[in-house]
Formats: sequence, structure tokens, C-alpha cells
Amino acid sequence: MAYINLPAHNEAPRCFRRRIYTSLHIMALTLKGSWDIRIMTPWPKVWRNLHAVWSSEDIWFMVIHDLIPTNDRLAKIQRREPNQCPHCDQPDALIHRLTECSDGTDIWRWTRFRIAIILCTDPQHIQPEWTVRPSFHFWLPQRHRSISWILAHMVYYRIQHRNLVSSIDYADFMQRARWKAYHTARRWKRVGNYLEIL
Repeated sequence: MAYINLPAHNEAPRCFRRRIYTSLHIMALTLKGSWDIRIMTPWPKVWRNLHAVWSSEDIWFMVIHDLIPTNDRLAKIQRREPNQCPHCDQPDALIHRLTECSDGTDIWRWTRFRIAIILCTDPQHIQPEWTVRPSFHFWLPQRHRSISWILAHMVYYRIQHRNLVSSIDYADFMQRARWKAYHTARRWKRVGNYLEIL
């Protein structure tokens, strides 16, 4: 806050946030070294979204807290020198591993399209950061839980079956998981009919 003027009494919160992000962006462009500027994560929303999913796997918890040993993370803690993905020459970050590498682009496009149908919006508004920092909140609790459920299962599938994935296998996995969810009455009430799009 030393570089940003305090908000005026008539300044809207959106304009103030835009000034903060613009200042951070200018600072990041002017720095000579490689610096990581992190924006504070709204952890109460992230925890709420994590607990909204009734999954026995702890994969999404590990992804949210950056505990998956990607090459990028291992290079940051100086355990491994190259940080490139073994399948492509991009840095092996979590978002790359989940949404960009190999068939991840097709899987993310399929998932993003389904979430966009639930939200009645354009798929471009669905951010890949939701897979690693689920800080979203939507009205209608069933809609919110179904989006969290879809993202958690996508993350689980991409981390567990990274090298053996295809779009058809992923669609089958999601339909089987939906079938399991709908055959438990209490769970069906939590997400309603929103998972029918799978």
C-alpha cells in the first residue's frame, strides 16, 4: 500500500481494485529479476469450496496448497534443476499440468463448456485458476456445489491419470462419478439436477 494512494470517499471498490492491479502489473514489468508477486487468496471462500465437495480423495486439497511435486515447484525449492514438463517444453506448473499439457486442453475445454452451461455464461469467463484456487461463489447452493464437484473430479482425474488420458476416458469417468453421486439420496439433494449435463 506504500505505492498506492488510499481510496477516495467517492471511489468505487472496483476502481480501487483496478488501481491496485495496475500498480502491481507496472511493478512486475519494471522489475529486472524474476519475482513472484502473489495476490492474497480469499481463504475462507477456498475452504468453503473445498468442503462443498464430498470427495474422499485429498488431491484437490494438495493442489490448492501447492503440495503436488511438479518440476516447477521442485526447481523453486532447489531439488531439481530443469523445470520443464517432460511431455512438452513449457514450465511444469500446476495450471499447466491440469489444463494445458497433452490432452489437458481438450479436457479443460470440455469441462469449461459444461460449467459455462450451468452458469449460463460464455466459456471464456471460466478461469483455469479455479482448478488451483477455487475462490468463486455462485448463488443457488446446489449450483455452487455442482461446479465445485466438477472441478474437484477434473483435478483428481488429471493428477491421477496424467499420462493415460483421453477426452473419451475422461467423459466416461465423469459419468460414472455422477452415477455414484446420484445413487446416494443425500448427495443428490446437494447438487440437484445440475450434473445431468455430464
